[in-house]
Amino acid sequence: MSNQYKKAVIDDVESNGINEGLQENLLDLFESSMKKAATTLIHSAELYTTDFFTSKERGCDGFKLSIKRIFKDSRNAWHGVFQKDNIKLTVIGHLEECN
Repeated sequence: MSNQYKKAVIDDVESNGINEGLQENLLDLFESSMKKAATTLIHSAELYTTDFFTSKERGCDGFKLSIKRIFKDSRNAWHGVFQKDNIKLTVIGHLEECN
């Protein structure tokens, strides 16, 4: 099964200065980014939320997302950090087969 169609699972979240609504929206962006990155050969990337179509209307504009593979030989586990000024959200997630 292609990684794009696997289920995204959030394993751990650490936030600083983020309300629950914004955190949920950023986690949605992380899940989407994780699925897209897993279909490529990249090991790490920096993305900007302004490049996401819905980021502004969801209040996620202006964040930088650094995403990288946790294990060098697997595209299923990812670590991400959203940062904007003094706001930071760190996320660990993985992809798993859908039932």
